[in-house]
Amino acid sequence: MVIGNIALAVLGLAWLVLALWLLIISLKVRGIKKREKVLAKAVKEEDFVNVVKRSFSEVPILQENFKELKMKQDKLAVALDTTVQRIGLVRFDAFSDVGGKLSFAVALLNNHGDGVVISTINGRQESRSYAKIIRGGNSEYALSDEERQAISEALARKV
Repeated sequence: MVIGNIALAVLGLAWLVLALWLLIISLKVRGIKKREKVLAKAVKEEDFVNVVKRSFSEVPILQENFKELKMKQDKLAVALDTTVQRIGLVRFDAFSDVGGKLSFAVALLNNHGDGVVISTINGRQESRSYAKIIRGGNSEYALSDEERQAISEALARKV
């Protein structure tokens, strides 16, 4: 359930970023359409040369706006690339006398295979949890078969 909530939160954040980006683009397009109407009206009311001169004077402003949007898009791409995007979950029975697959290993990785694998071993009398840092799909700590499987599942997911 926690993994599903995390995945939904990540997807929601990605959709929010995309929606904001689309909103900015649609506002820019709306502004361009307004200018197009003004230009069409101006062509009717004054000579074409003055209209073209005025339009050329706006090109640097549009280029600057484009550069600014491109920089913001690049920053968002870098930020998104470092968020949790790959999730792998393995449920298992840690002990033969405890059923129900209550133990689990979950890998939460970014697009580079960096993140964490969290394991919880549930027994009849106690539960233990472990967290291990993952860099490039590997850990400096010994990994259980289930942890390796969770990491493999996470890395196999296409973004």
